[in-house]
Amino acid sequence: MKQLLFIIFFLACINVNAQQVQHPYAARINRILKQLPAGNQQQLDSCMMQISALGTAGLAEMALMLRAPAKGDNTRLQFALSGYAAYVSAASREDMRKTAMLAWAKALKLTTQPENKIFLIDQLLLFGDKSVVPLLKPYLLQPHYCDPAVRVLKHIAGSEALIAMEAALEKAQGPCEISLIKALGDLRYLAAEGAIIKRAKSENPVLRRTALFALANITGGDTAPVLEAAAEKVGYGYDITGATAAYLLFVANLGHQWPTTPAMTAASNLLRRCQGDSLEYVRIAALKIVADILDYDATNTLMIASDSKDHEYSAAALALAVKIMNAANAESWIQKAERVDGSKKAAIIRMLADSKQRAAIFLFSKALKDKDSLVRMAAINAAGQLQSIEMFSPLLVAMKTTDTTTAKAIGEVLLTIRSSEVPGHIAVAMQHAPPFVQIILLQLLAQKQAVGQERLIRSLLNSPDPTVVQAAKSTLAAIGL
Repeated sequence: MKQLLFIIFFLACINVNAQQVQHPYAARINRILKQLPAGNQQQLDSCMMQISALGTAGLAEMALMLRAPAKGDNTRLQFALSGYAAYVSAASREDMRKTAMLAWAKALKLTTQPENKIFLIDQLLLFGDKSVVPLLKPYLLQPHYCDPAVRVLKHIAGSEALIAMEAALEKAQGPCEISLIKALGDLRYLAAEGAIIKRAKSENPVLRRTALFALANITGGDTAPVLEAAAEKVGYGYDITGATAAYLLFVANLGHQWPTTPAMTAASNLLRRCQGDSLEYVRIAALKIVADILDYDATNTLMIASDSKDHEYSAAALALAVKIMNAANAESWIQKAERVDGSKKAAIIRMLADSKQRAAIFLFSKALKDKDSLVRMAAINAAGQLQSIEMFSPLLVAMKTTDTTTAKAIGEVLLTIRSSEVPGHIAVAMQHAPPFVQIILLQLLAQKQAVGQERLIRSLLNSPDPTVVQAAKSTLAAIGL
């Protein structure tokens, strides 16, 4: 029994000694982990400095302490590592960042658990620079790790990262190939255009879609015929590869390059070819491209588009007009509004109001008398949007000769206008208004607490209409008189 106990004790000592040899920083690391999460910034800084004091070997050991997901809780350790990764990312901590990258490189080579390896790669997003590109190259062709590795290289960017991803693309397959194509497209790496064009003809719809959108972002010289052919093949409609959307993105990106003629030609061709309700969204997208290219000179194009019988297309033209509105363009739209009627006129009034064009106040005032109720309502709402004192008199005059519905709408707008002059205008106007209008105006004075209009409110107590008298009494009570 004594011999057995001695053997057990001896083996335990050997095991403890081995652990001390293999994990010389374990005790210090555990002390640090017990202090996290920190209660304030001072404690956090203290913990981060203690982690930094571990050096490359200690940091690597800390990373290697991550356990397999099913064999322990890594929450506190991951919190410490990710916190340190963020801490060393500051520009003033260059030396600490270099040490961290060396430690991460060592830990990545020794870590065998995929989840932990991915976690460590992800942290390089916070502090990695071009020096980690060689470290990540092998992972670009490994399905488990290519996506996080690509994310890091995409964030780093620069020629080293781009060249590494382009080289990996030649051998990549499956998800790695897709991740690399997307990243190179997002980074607009022109040198990869040829390799990506080859993938744009793939039978794999996911790969083809990724390649088409990457080419649209790169916007290279050889891309136009490829994307146009792909969109034309699907009739400029929807398909699983997004060919039409990719072509529209390409043309839009092309519009930001000089000269803009190729983009204008492509957009104009889309407007001409894409007829029918099912292609309405394509025409709208093409019109937006034209408007973006022409900028303030797009007014004539948008005016023509606004005359379309296609309601959505016409509405889109007016919405685009708001974005390029100036005094000259506003005058052109005002003149157009005078030539049209009905819903077209109402739509233009709404557009001018949305763009806060005070030059259109005369048009709005005149439209208050329009025979079309849509036009009248558009003018009333425009007055509310502009908050213009100049519209008080036209609104109140229109109120006296209109129907109950329109009168109530005018009342709601008057209520929203923030001006000390409103109660006075209302009190004067209600003296010679029809009874139903007087009631509406009295309610407005009550809501605006128009104490200064007591005399004119009391004058309506002599009205022959009992409902007006009651409304006047209610108004006086509401304002405490």
